[in-house]
Amino acid sequence: MADREFHGLGPLVRGAVVAAAAAIGAAGPSVAAPADTLRELAAHRAVYEMTLARRADRSDVLEVAGRLVFEFSGNACEGYSSRFRLVTRLTNVDGRARVSDMRTTSFEDVRGRSFDFVNRNMVDGRTVEDTKGVARHEGDATRVRINGEAETPATLPETVRFPTEHMVDLLEAAKAGRAVTEIDLFDGSEGGRKVFRTTVVIGREETGDDDTAAEAAAVQPGLTGAKRRWPVEISYFDRAKADGGDVLPEYQLGFVLYETGVSRRLRLDYGDFAIAGTLSSLEALPAGECR
Repeated sequence: MADREFHGLGPLVRGAVVAAAAAIGAAGPSVAAPADTLRELAAHRAVYEMTLARRADRSDVLEVAGRLVFEFSGNACEGYSSRFRLVTRLTNVDGRARVSDMRTTSFEDVRGRSFDFVNRNMVDGRTVEDTKGVARHEGDATRVRINGEAETPATLPETVRFPTEHMVDLLEAAKAGRAVTEIDLFDGSEGGRKVFRTTVVIGREETGDDDTAAEAAAVQPGLTGAKRRWPVEISYFDRAKADGGDVLPEYQLGFVLYETGVSRRLRLDYGDFAIAGTLSSLEALPAGECR
């Protein structure tokens, strides 16, 4: 099994609560200011059960089992914190299994335009990544500094978006009725050195009764209910390769996104196999008030 089958799961949760900024397509009604969209985000804790949704005959992956726990909290004045832990067990056709344990904590200061992140990934109890760093929008560039590294900070375009910025931009594009969006995303994954080029397709807005039969936990007043929601599909490309011409996405992520930032019906597709994330628990967290 290639390591990417494990490491690539890292942006799953981040992808479920972030999306893209530079929307293109038909114009729609005016959208709320970013500050308004930020204030609508719900502090919450969500748990997803991970299972194999599909596999091709050529796929080496035979079974998938795991759990993903995601927490999001904060406010527009002080910033937003997120934590997630994703533990998955992938078994191949020969009966060999590997266990991946991925843990991430981050803090995004939307006013100070900075993003602090800590990533720790383990496979079969062996640490394969332990990264702590900070990225900041500084003038006409975004600079990334990794703790313990003496070299000059990495310089990225100023237009690169951090996770909460990314999510707000997607929600505003969705509210405007835009269907397609493309943007570069930095979320601190893969050693804090990788930028994903994301292409996002936003489906038609839904506001009526929600089909939550398979995810009864989604019925939470103030989090989902009858609020606006959109089906979203995101394709993740390695930006370095995408700049060189047409390439296939490393993986694709599908989910239903509510205007509160809550996501459900996750589906991560690698081509040879796909993983489903079923929402099993959802609870509100204290949001904190602006002072």
